[in-house]
Amino acid sequence: MKKGTIKEIGPQAIDSQERMIIFFGEEATDTLREYSVIQTIPDSQALVVTKGDQITFGDQTYQVQYVGTVVNQILQTIQHVTFVFDEVPAEDQLSSAIYLTPTVLPKLEVGMQVTYD
Repeated sequence: MKKGTIKEIGPQAIDSQERMIIFFGEEATDTLREYSVIQTIPDSQALVVTKGDQITFGDQTYQVQYVGTVVNQILQTIQHVTFVFDEVPAEDQLSSAIYLTPTVLPKLEVGMQVTYD
């Protein structure tokens, strides 16, 4: 189990019409920060997410339905991932995305813990 902490939520990061939230580590550029949630994960190099895992935002728990092909690599290096709160498409899944259920956006706040379990 790994825990991250939300450090910042960009003004354009959460759009109720979009069923996705983009996370980046603290080295994200100003442009990325505008549209992203900034997280810090100590020892992220050891983080591996697989289908069937749980990810918890504060006390809101989600099930991992699909892990994109580059997710673990970019989580471990730049702490980047796109969380998609929608059904996994039959094709053209996002390679940088984790698809989660339930398909409801979590309520996020600065200082909240994100648990990768």
